[in-house]
Amino acid sequence: MPSVFTQIIARKLPASIFYEDDEVIVITDHRPQTAVHLLIIPKQEYRTFYETPPDVLDMMNRTAKLIAEKLEITGHFKLLIHNGLGQEVDHVHFHFMSNRGAENLKFIE
Repeated sequence: MPSVFTQIIARKLPASIFYEDDEVIVITDHRPQTAVHLLIIPKQEYRTFYETPPDVLDMMNRTAKLIAEKLEITGHFKLLIHNGLGQEVDHVHFHFMSNRGAENLKFIE
């Protein structure tokens, strides 16, 4: 069965989308822990961080830097990655979190 993220990518489930391109989608977390809590999700489904190819992880890192620039918080954010432990959705994703930059959040959907 496709993950909830795959269903969001296919527009079968709603989400607030902050950024999207051919390889990645960035959405808000439905249970935010900080003022800015975004999820960086590759469109190709990989179950865990460990199973994800290095080039996809590199693309996700570049996306995190892009988000920080868009939100004007390049020196104030954290990334969190679960690999099985604490992972609620079996589709690799980064949590991008900050208590700054919320005023710069502009959603495309």
